[in-house]
Amino acid sequence: MLTKSVPQVSVIIPAYNAEKYIEECVLSVLKQNYQNLEIIVVNDGSSDSTLSILMNMQKRFPSVLVFSKDNEGVSAARNFGISKAHGKYVLLLDSDDAYLPDSVSLLVETAERNKAQMVSFNFETLFPDGSIGERPVEYSFPDVKTSTGHECVEYIYAEHIGYFSWAFMYDRQFLVDLHILYPQGFALLEDALFLNKILRQCSRVAYVSKPCYRYRITEGSLSKRTSLATVDSAFKSLSEIQRIAHSEGSSIRFDAHVVRLYLYIYTLLIDCPASKEKSKLRHSIRKKVLETCSRNSFQLLCLSDKIKLILLKVFLLDNTHNIKDCVKKLLKKSSF
Repeated sequence: MLTKSVPQVSVIIPAYNAEKYIEECVLSVLKQNYQNLEIIVVNDGSSDSTLSILMNMQKRFPSVLVFSKDNEGVSAARNFGISKAHGKYVLLLDSDDAYLPDSVSLLVETAERNKAQMVSFNFETLFPDGSIGERPVEYSFPDVKTSTGHECVEYIYAEHIGYFSWAFMYDRQFLVDLHILYPQGFALLEDALFLNKILRQCSRVAYVSKPCYRYRITEGSLSKRTSLATVDSAFKSLSEIQRIAHSEGSSIRFDAHVVRLYLYIYTLLIDCPASKEKSKLRHSIRKKVLETCSRNSFQLLCLSDKIKLILLKVFLLDNTHNIKDCVKKLLKKSSF
């Protein structure tokens, strides 16, 4: 039996054409051993059977609340969901992902014990072939119990934590007081921009090293082509992140991190059709990379990124359609 001392948790699920996985997603919340839950599903203008599935679930489960709105993207749907939330804590769940058993109770207990405004938690990856793997992050999850938000940002820069806003639980009042919304109009790196803003205002982050979330990589996400508009929005997001960091004094680790991301979006740009806009954006990204990368930050880059940067500097990266093959060839001739 629930008591008033058990905090309510609001789980926000944006859903757009999610008929394939949405029921499994919502059920992963309903099956939690933590029962004081408010499940807010925002149907973001779906054209498939997503809404029908959700309405049936709402009839069966009183804790499921379904809202429908015109399609504006995941950031707008998250902002809408947060505005409807009443819980002490907020969790974000993508419609093709799922929570692992008993995760919510662990996160709440961790937040309450440490009086944390945010809780960072580990996750596992579900691949298209059904296999379960490790997180798509370079290094192991931080071996700490708590930190400041600034320290947490440094863990992201050092690639111990990924840029996934769903990999955190938030104190709802903390979110409300900050008036920081998910940035709209960005097709890539919107989570990165949000986390860079909010973590810098956070005094205490707690950590749960146990995987609590199953992140699904779909065939569609692997084969998705990137448009010029997507790369441009990523560039603007990254430029804003850099501005925020520099206003507070950025680190060498941050500079290396930003260079990695600029190189990443530059490689996405390679396959976009030729145009004046592409040439202008290519020049802007290249300029940012060369301005940002110092000798010290260069040393923090992995070998493949060092090679990408060298190719970029001598105007050869655009002609390299398969970076891995290029790296293998250069490795035979270099001794970095």
